Amino acid sequence: MDGQIYFHDFGKAAFGTVEVELAGTAGTVVEIAIGEAAEGGRLNRFPGGFCCFKCGKITLTSPRQWYKFEIPPHRAPRYTKFSIPSPWQDEVAPFRYLEVTGDCQVCNVKRHELFPRWDDDAGKFRSSCESLNRIWEFCKYSIKATAGFGVFIDGERERCPYEGDTYINQRGWFCCSRDRGIPRQTLEFFRDNATWPIEWSLLMPVIVRDYVLYSGDEAVVSDFLPVLKARLLDELENEDGLVGSGEFYKELIDWPMTERDGYESAGTSLVPNCVRFMALKCMAELYGERKFEEKAQALKKVIRQKMFRDGKFVDSPGSSHSAQHSIFFPVATGIATPDEIPELGKLDIQCSVYAVQFLFDALYQGRFGHRAQELLCSSGKRSWLNMLDAGATITMEAWDMAFKPNSDWNHAWGAAPANIIPRYLCGVRPVKPGFREFVFDPQPGGVRYFQSVHPTPDGEIRVEFEDGKFSVKMPGNCRAFYRGESFTEEFSGTTGEK
Repeated sequence: MDGQIYFHDFGKAAFGTVEVELAGTAGTVVEIAIGEAAEGGRLNRFPGGFCCFKCGKITLTSPRQWYKFEIPPHRAPRYTKFSIPSPWQDEVAPFRYLEVTGDCQVCNVKRHELFPRWDDDAGKFRSSCESLNRIWEFCKYSIKATAGFGVFIDGERERCPYEGDTYINQRGWFCCSRDRGIPRQTLEFFRDNATWPIEWSLLMPVIVRDYVLYSGDEAVVSDFLPVLKARLLDELENEDGLVGSGEFYKELIDWPMTERDGYESAGTSLVPNCVRFMALKCMAELYGERKFEEKAQALKKVIRQKMFRDGKFVDSPGSSHSAQHSIFFPVATGIATPDEIPELGKLDIQCSVYAVQFLFDALYQGRFGHRAQELLCSSGKRSWLNMLDAGATITMEAWDMAFKPNSDWNHAWGAAPANIIPRYLCGVRPVKPGFREFVFDPQPGGVRYFQSVHPTPDGEIRVEFEDGKFSVKMPGNCRAFYRGESFTEEFSGTTGEK
């Protein structure tokens, strides 16, 4: 208590509601405020963007009583096509802090948190790098804290499912949870609700492929065939077979636009077509139809003919510029091999929290584990440590408010390390539905030791690594592949990395 101001920190932000038990004289007017940011031991009432701050007044009715803070109804921006309402009768909001102002005594406080069904022990990671540990816990909690709406939403501002967000969010979810309910419900949402970015429609086959590999739910494959065929956007093809912006679907490249590193496009360009190649490859994997593989290879040929010149990929057929995205997207999606891109291992982060997923995909495909770990643990403006230093406990919509002034502080698309660390640093990636088969390919970089637990539909995969030596334990129905050999139940060896 500071005079007539009571300030409470719940430790981490969460979507939810709050009740306070107050003692005072009936008729006294008290202000209750909640928010995500604090400054100088007080709630920050002007945090900027869509960082949450909400306040209201109540009138005491008895000497001592519990009062519920009525959160105002959520209102998405006008441009939001779909917005998911609170699953509770009461409205919810994301907040970490509570402030009560008035002539009263605060006897007790209670926050009701909107979390999904969740087992905190299902996915674990601990290593010799404390910064990496902080980032893992930060991103793991972000997946949990934003999934209480029954589908993967983007964040508080819109509360809208987007395919691009889901691509990252779902991978993180399955690295931390074996429950497939929310991923499947999100797929069902997208069945009839496409969003405007070309790349995000094209990500749908990749999302379904990932869902099948992690969950083992193969029934979705035949069920979603008509949907996925439509999301390949054949109607946007030009005479060369490249897709570009149309009446509804537009190129995204990266978001916000200021994170595109000067990318040049006149409506048909490299990044969306790289993503389309990846989508076609996933269709071939899911359905075994040769036509998808043939179309993928034809597209790859055209991309390389039109946008690979003088040893580098350019942003678009009419451009000579190579944004950072034109370096890592071709590798991440399979258009190029890492050895074709000498700049890859020298890249810094000059992209958004969304595109950085593809940057890390490319770095690890190129065996740049040390560089990847350096970037994971970096502390510049574009870093997860910067978000933590700003006071966020759920990943932010952008690296910093300076890059996107209308950002919210609860966007799980910023939580890519929740999948990057298990998939690449620890090296556990499914290649057959339900982890019947998985690759073990750790790239610990500068990490001297780590322990990880990865959930699967039938149990957990445990990995221990220290000074180049590892051991792996897995459920009985899993088969691991490591450097050309296959193993079941348990195996150990050395990576040659220390």
